[in-house]
Amino acid sequence: MPKIKSRNKTQKISIRRIFREANHYILANPLLTFCIFIVNFVFILLFQAIPRGIQNPLSILWIVFLYIFWCAFYRYYYGLRPYFFSKTLLKSISPSTKGLLLMFLTVIFFVILPLIPLFLGYDDIYLSMYERYMQTFEGLSSNSEVRASLTDIVIVYGVIALLSPVLIFKPYMAWISALRRRSSSFKEAGNKTKGNYWKMVMLSLLLLYPEAIATQLDKIWHLNNWLAYPISMVLFIYTNVMFAKIYDFFYLKN
Repeated sequence: MPKIKSRNKTQKISIRRIFREANHYILANPLLTFCIFIVNFVFILLFQAIPRGIQNPLSILWIVFLYIFWCAFYRYYYGLRPYFFSKTLLKSISPSTKGLLLMFLTVIFFVILPLIPLFLGYDDIYLSMYERYMQTFEGLSSNSEVRASLTDIVIVYGVIALLSPVLIFKPYMAWISALRRRSSSFKEAGNKTKGNYWKMVMLSLLLLYPEAIATQLDKIWHLNNWLAYPISMVLFIYTNVMFAKIYDFFYLKN
C-alpha cells in the first residue's frame, strides 16, 4: 500500500534570508521607517510624561494608541485598506491577549519559583541568594540605575530566547494572521513554524543582546536612557519588519 505524504511539510527558515529581506524593506522605504521611528519616539516621550508610569490609569490609553498604531502598520504592510479597521482590531485582540497572558504567567512563574525553598525552611543562606536573584532583574531594567553583569545578561536573555518560540514567535504569527483576517490559531502558528526552534532562538538572541548591552552602556555613561531608548526603538521597528517577513515565509510563500 503506498504511503501518503504529509501535507504539513516542515519548512526551514533561513536566518540570513530573513535579515536580508528585512534590510531590503527598510532600505526601500526610508521615509516610512523614519516616520515610524519618530512616532515611536513621541510615544516614549509621552510615556515619560505620565506620572507614575504604568501605575497610572492614563498608561492604558497610551498602550491602546500604541497598539492601534502597530496594527495599522501591518495593515499598511500588506496593503489592506482601511488601515484602521475596527473589525480587524477587535479580532486581533484575542491572540494578543492570549500572548500577553502567557507571558505574564511565565513572569509570575519565574518570580514565585525561587520563593519555594524559603517556604521549606531555607531561610538564611537562600534568602541572600534570592535577593541576588531579584537584583539581577533590577539590573536589567532600563529604569534602574543598578548595573547588570555580563553573566546576568547572557543567562537571563538566553533563557528568554529559549522561551521565545512559544512566548513571542507563535503569538506574533497568530496576531499578524488575525490582522489579515485569517486564522489566529496558536496551534496553526505552531504547526507552520515547527522544526525551526533553534533558528527562532538564534534570531531572538541576535535582537535581544544588542538591546541589553545598549541599556547597560547607557547606565555606565549616565545618559538617562538617551542611548537605550533610540536603540531599543530601532530594534523594535526592525523586529516588527522581521516578523512580517517571517510571517510571509510560513504563511504566504509556503
